[in-house]
Amino acid sequence: MRRRWLILGVLAIAAASIAACGSFGPPDTSRAFEGRPAPVERRIELPGGRSLRAFETGRVGGPLVLFVHGSPGAWNDFAYVMADPVLAERATLVAVDRIGWGGSAAGGLEPRLREQAAALAELLRARPERPVVVVGHSYGGPVAAQLALDAPELVAAVVLVAASVDPALEDTLWWQGLGRTALVRAILPDVLRRADDEIAPLRAELEQLEPRWSQLRLPVFVQQGLDDALVPAANADFVERVATNTALVVERLPDQGHLIPWERPAELSAFIQRALDAAQAARER
Repeated sequence: MRRRWLILGVLAIAAASIAACGSFGPPDTSRAFEGRPAPVERRIELPGGRSLRAFETGRVGGPLVLFVHGSPGAWNDFAYVMADPVLAERATLVAVDRIGWGGSAAGGLEPRLREQAAALAELLRARPERPVVVVGHSYGGPVAAQLALDAPELVAAVVLVAASVDPALEDTLWWQGLGRTALVRAILPDVLRRADDEIAPLRAELEQLEPRWSQLRLPVFVQQGLDDALVPAANADFVERVATNTALVVERLPDQGHLIPWERPAELSAFIQRALDAAQAARER
């Protein structure tokens, strides 16, 4: 009986851990680009010997939209948004495997937001397209904010999608604590262990970021599902409180959970286009 309850508990923890990570992998993306050019793989060499894998599609020479995934995750979390024909006709679309994940995994995880952002800054410095709109989903949201704060000359607007940004909402839940015990951790899938290793320091990282939100001077767009059980909708409220010097747009989606990029790609595409409008208008002033 004890073994049965242990197994059930582990399964529950595994399921909850997947949920907490904020990205389960989208539905089959092999059909996302049917009838359209497949994204082209790029690789960016980073200082210190690491490299960043990215995939590119869309309009050559257009303004740049950079997509940043959650934890765990991969570039193709945004495949259905990148395949949107209207957005692809308007902008160059680039999605990365963040350092520590997918084709950028060599060298191990990097839980520091500053280092994640620095890798993306290297990518942007190597690109000629301007203006740049950075889209961050879940864990990718604070990475996008960190990038805009650390390299404001590179970023014209930020889109935060179901973003984990409020440190007060990053409390460790009971099942996360249990999942970090040696017994349970040993039998969890590697992807969940790695995601938890990245997420565990997030509260402290967000606390360091919190005083800097008022320094943002660029348009910030927030899209949040009101039924998000993974990243509470109150994260959008947090941005409204702290991003006091931005042109802020918040869109709250009723009856929507966490997985906006593949459940509502058309709505996200339209939202990104609003950010492009704002970025281009600011550039022309």
